Parts: sequence; structure tokens; C-alpha cells
Amino acid sequence: MPGRNPVGSKRFATAARVALSVSLPLLAAARLGAPYPALDLINLAAAPLALASVLAAALLLLRTRTWPGRIVFFICCIPGSLLLLPQATARGDCRPGAERLRVAWINAHNPEQPDRIARWLETEQPQIVGIAELASGLPLRRVLEERWPYWQSCLGNGRCSTLLYSRVPPAEAQGLAHGDPENRQALSAAHMGFAAKGADSVPHSRPAQIYAVHLSRPLPLGWQARELLALDEHLRSGPDTIVMGDMNMSPRMQLLRDFAARNGLSVTPVGSPTWPVSIGGHSFSGLWQIDHLLVGRNWQVVAIRPGPDVGSDHKGFVADLCRRHS
Repeated sequence: MPGRNPVGSKRFATAARVALSVSLPLLAAARLGAPYPALDLINLAAAPLALASVLAAALLLLRTRTWPGRIVFFICCIPGSLLLLPQATARGDCRPGAERLRVAWINAHNPEQPDRIARWLETEQPQIVGIAELASGLPLRRVLEERWPYWQSCLGNGRCSTLLYSRVPPAEAQGLAHGDPENRQALSAAHMGFAAKGADSVPHSRPAQIYAVHLSRPLPLGWQARELLALDEHLRSGPDTIVMGDMNMSPRMQLLRDFAARNGLSVTPVGSPTWPVSIGGHSFSGLWQIDHLLVGRNWQVVAIRPGPDVGSDHKGFVADLCRRHS
């Protein structure tokens, strides 16, 4: 019977120590992402770093024969394990007679078959649709305008790829870009407010404020922070607010959490990664959730589910909400 290979075993142990000594300090540094934005980028890779730390610590725990060593490596398993736990998805049932709302979001980046997006939305029948990277020449725009005839882009003239669509007329609508959003010189966001009636044509006791947002990529540093500060100035009635969009941030990034906290919003986990769905013609289930739904305290998320692969490099999502208060 062949014995253990001491050289190979030693190499595995050395690799595990290196992985642990790299992953744990990086995870700790990521906690300082709020004051140091460069460290917040580590949170984009928080999940693989957490997995590496758990596997490395577990391997060393099994190899260690001393109790002090076992205790140390057991403790080293804890930070990564906590990060890998599924994010709690607060759900609740609507009370009888509560106002209901269904919203959908999709980044329609360069879809080969835009009609797939249209079929998905027609199947889900949301009252409000938020969409990003919707090129002006796509037939999809005409389809959306037929099904959801009230729309607002991030620019008043409609020459913007971030839009909101509604089935019923909003009380107010405005583009929030002041400059060139397509070249990342301005906030790419649109807003609709529903005062007397909501998107489901049921009278509201309070206004519903809905925003569609497409933020810049994490680099160069500072762009996303400036765009979120610009969005702060437009947010109204935080408890009644719904923000959906491609934030280009993972839900663990401090920048996103700080934005939500200062506006009284909660980030709703979609339940699976939303990007990238395809790279170089190859399909994936996604690696990151960068498309998000944030809601104020007067909204209860009853259900949220990712959309199918509809030809974009993003998956969208559909969410059912209802009023917590009437």
C-alpha cells in the first residue's frame, strides 16, 4: 500500500498557509472600504476570497495535531464562513387590501435578439419597467412604448439609454442627467413620481417615487461616489422610494451600503448573480450581482426573482412589492 507523499503534502500545507495569509488580511482590509475607496474594490472579490480562506483554514485544521493549532485554524474559518452565508432575504405577505406593485429591471446591453427581452417582460407583466443601455435604434423601444406608453429617459430629449416605462401616467417624470450620461459625464438616471395613483391604478395614501439608475464602473475611483451624491439630491420621500438599476457594485461594497443607509433604503438580494451572463459567446450563470433593488421602509418585497438569459450580458429581475402601510 503506497504511503503518503510528504513532499506533496507539505506543498499543499504551504499553499494553504499562503492562501490564508493573503485572503484573511484582504477581507479585513475590505472592511475599511468606506474611508478608503480603493479598499472597497476588494469587496468585488469578497466571495472567492472568503471561499479560499475557509478551504485553506479547513485543510490546515485537519492537518494540525495540536489543540492550540486547531483552535487557531477553526477561528480562521469563521470570517469567510460568515461571508459565504446566503444573504437574508426579508420577505413578507401583503396584508389584505394592501397596494401592490410589480417592477422589472434589465440592462439590455447589446442583445442579439431584443424580442427575447420583450417576450420576457410581456410574460411577467410588470407595471413599471426600468432598463439600461437601450440603444435608440432598437425595435425593443417601440415594443416597450406600445405596452408601457408612459416613459422617461435620463435626458429630456429621450437620447439616453437609461429609461423608465409605466402603464399609467405618472404625476411627474424627469431625466436626472445634467450633461452627457452616455460618456459618463453625468448621472444616468430617470425618475417617475406617482402621487394620486400608483402604477397599479390604486389610490395611494403616500407618493411612490421610482428611479432607474445606471452607474459608472468602479474605475476610475470616485466616479460612482459622485454619481450617488448627485442621486442623493434627487431622492424624495425616502420611505416611499424604489431604486432599481445596474450599480456596477456588489452588494458587499461599502459605497452601496452607505448610500442605502443615508437614504433609509434597504438592499434586496436578488438571489443569484446577474453579470456576466456571457463572455465571448460562452454562456455563464453569472459571477456577480451588480443589478440591485433598493426600497424604502414603506415597501415590502414579497418576492424577487432573476430573469432568464434574454440575450444581454446581464440577467434582469422581477420584484413584487406591496405597501407596508395604507
